[in-house]
Amino acid sequence: MKKIDLNSYKRKELFEAFIVRNMPQLSITSNVVINGLKEFVDKHDYGFFIPISFFISKAVNRVAELRQRISSGELYEFDTVDPSYTVLLDDSTFSFCNSKHFESFERYREYASSRIKAAKECPDHSTGEKNHMYFVTNIPWFSFTSIVHPYFEQYGSIPVISIGKFFNQGNDLLVPIGIQVHHAIVDGIHLGAFYEHLAAMCKDPEAYLE
Repeated sequence: MKKIDLNSYKRKELFEAFIVRNMPQLSITSNVVINGLKEFVDKHDYGFFIPISFFISKAVNRVAELRQRISSGELYEFDTVDPSYTVLLDDSTFSFCNSKHFESFERYREYASSRIKAAKECPDHSTGEKNHMYFVTNIPWFSFTSIVHPYFEQYGSIPVISIGKFFNQGNDLLVPIGIQVHHAIVDGIHLGAFYEHLAAMCKDPEAYLE
């Protein structure tokens, strides 16, 4: 993790403009084509959540602004950020589930599977220092065109990413992916880069999952 000098930060004026807003969040939802990914995971019986969350993790970590966090008015950038999922429990409530980013899908899948299993056995609803993470919430029961999450100042600069129910449109299978970020550090161009990385991986999953 490194501290960013705001005096030489190219977005200093934008940072100062948005950090004082009562609601500084920017929320976007975009549909991502997953024809290739869905075909691949069905063939290998991987399930859908862990592979798509792996691609999300890679896409997040490829965009520097999504690894930046605000703490006590200062700006920091992590070398790598890790995912934290929501996990559905048997009683229809959910648990938090802190996981880790790996560049290798096999390592990611093994670790994420073990953490999800542990969360179901021993639910976690704790808060604490999570700036080294980003949040992933899975909503497979319906599609959505927009989504906004509760704002908690302590976690205000942590991206929150939502995965909806996939659906057919013409010859394509799409999934809505929502992302909520802090506008003091993330702009539309950065979200565009995130979606571009994610779409490319979903189009050619063999290059990343094998």
